[in-house]
Amino acid sequence: MSKIGLVVEGGGMRGVYGCGVLDAFLENSITFPYSIGVSAGSANMASFISEQHGRNYRFYTNYSFDERYMSLKNFVTTGSFFGMDYIYTELTETVDPINFEKLVNTDMEYYVVAVEAVTGKPVYFGKEDVAKYKGTIFKASSAVPAMCRPVEIDGKMYFDGGVADSIPVKRALNDGCDKIVAVLTRPKGYVKKPEAGKKIYSEILRDYPVITKALNVRHYVYNHTLEYLYKLEEEGRAFLFCPDNPDGVNLITRNKEQLITLYNEGKVDAENRMDELIAFMNE
Repeated sequence: MSKIGLVVEGGGMRGVYGCGVLDAFLENSITFPYSIGVSAGSANMASFISEQHGRNYRFYTNYSFDERYMSLKNFVTTGSFFGMDYIYTELTETVDPINFEKLVNTDMEYYVVAVEAVTGKPVYFGKEDVAKYKGTIFKASSAVPAMCRPVEIDGKMYFDGGVADSIPVKRALNDGCDKIVAVLTRPKGYVKKPEAGKKIYSEILRDYPVITKALNVRHYVYNHTLEYLYKLEEEGRAFLFCPDNPDGVNLITRNKEQLITLYNEGKVDAENRMDELIAFMNE
């Protein structure tokens, strides 16, 4: 029987699409033996694994409108546009907590991707790390360089995993997966362009030159990964969910109507392709 891996991409507020897809999976009792998530995708994945339907929807459509969630005020006062402590400590551990007991005791193999700030190498945190550090793991995976300060874990600093491994499909295959179900946050055929504001982020990240170098070539790595994923799809080894119409939703969108629309698109996409997905998983 195939070992099927769930790969969940990040993308800030674009992740609301994946939130819709995963909520539809929960409604249809779709499970996986393996999952791996990056940045906002790692938080979506965690709520899916802990079977907390609607939890991430509240983050996107309710909590995100609090200035503590994301704001220029945060950036000026803390050096991070996103309120990492508010999102991944106060909300994630107390106000609307993940069921960490269920999350860390699941039979599913899962990983959260971050990048080590000094070496630029991806790090794959497992359930034992989540058990020990809780929301800090998701904080590390989501710390967008230049927009957020790096996150410290055991004396090492980490940034958003998307810097080094935005769509960790090769990691999933290396971990023994035969097939991939990938939940992406860009339309099919999207081609990533070079990062904007090179002079600005280079200055902000002057203490982390390896991260700057990674950002400079990130579009090449990302586009090559997409090409590889499309090849797997043609071979019948990958099943992709991609939004057709992100409707202007980007990393920091705060338009509630747009966010709800994109969430619903994810749910509808998953529902409409549920039979096809189940057939793919059972082949």
